[in-house]
Amino acid sequence: MGSAEVDAFGGGSRRPACLDSERRERENAMKKIPVYFRPYRKPKQLYHLVHRCASCQAFTALEEQVCPVCGKTSLRPIERHAASRVRRSMQTKRLFALLLGLVGILLSDTFGQMALCAAASILLIGLLWFVQRKAMSAEASRELGQLLQREEERLAQDIYRDWEHAFSHWDEDKQLTYELLRELRPLIRNDTIRLQQLALLHYFALRKDMELELEPLLLQQYDPLLADYIGEIAKIKRDLIKDRTFRYVIHYEPEILGLENGQDILAGVAGAAVRMKRYVLAYPGLVRRYARRLPKERLLRLHRMIRQHPHENWDRVADEVNRIVRETYEWDPDFQDSAGRG
Repeated sequence: MGSAEVDAFGGGSRRPACLDSERRERENAMKKIPVYFRPYRKPKQLYHLVHRCASCQAFTALEEQVCPVCGKTSLRPIERHAASRVRRSMQTKRLFALLLGLVGILLSDTFGQMALCAAASILLIGLLWFVQRKAMSAEASRELGQLLQREEERLAQDIYRDWEHAFSHWDEDKQLTYELLRELRPLIRNDTIRLQQLALLHYFALRKDMELELEPLLLQQYDPLLADYIGEIAKIKRDLIKDRTFRYVIHYEPEILGLENGQDILAGVAGAAVRMKRYVLAYPGLVRRYARRLPKERLLRLHRMIRQHPHENWDRVADEVNRIVRETYEWDPDFQDSAGRG
């Protein structure tokens, strides 16, 4: 759906002014909101998100029961809309073939000619139906592509209307706003909607069992909202921290260190790297710089990893870990057992 995606509704990476005031409000109100998000099913294709009204032809990407423009319950997935157009076109062609057969029968001079025309018509319509049935899937895909290209401007305008509708709930229902923005974000590719989601997530009491995401919310530039959120994810769901997040954190490490809890955020990300040997080998500088701030269980895991793979190129990580163990955990039985295993 490439060309129909909305990339520049709000100026890409500009930070909306309202988010600064929202951040101050959050700092004044420390109580987090407990929420339970609706299940979210990620689409295999972006066009699976889009519905079109059969009555007024408006597009929407929100999971609504009625059309947001005309109010009628006539929304259909856009692929069904395209398939319906193809079926009507194919039906028209079969009716045209039937009409030719009837004309041939009417113009026949003898009963034999009439029978021959009727048989030929039946054969032609049957053959046409068979070919159309085989080509239905390909024709529907082609029609869908042409529809998206033909209606690109209107689709962008209608998705922008959905965005405004989602944002209108900000004050009275932040959970609903977040869920609506989550539905729209695959179609609206800019940092403005990501910042809006990050701002809303800071209102909520995040839990491990929630359907959270991280890499789709990574920004093109540094923002403390994202840094704070990465720190929260490192505490409750570190498996969401992957290569793009590690690279983002390393790139903006000086800015994150400027935050009051910056070292805790970076130590949490370093602890997330320890869950896989590949990450430790890929980002050894990050792990080494914050190894001293790792919780005991994270440091123990790292210590055992190094002991089990002594021939890997740990790039001074092993030296730093051994120093910390000697200074802090020399008589700890867990680390002594780890050394014995190694």
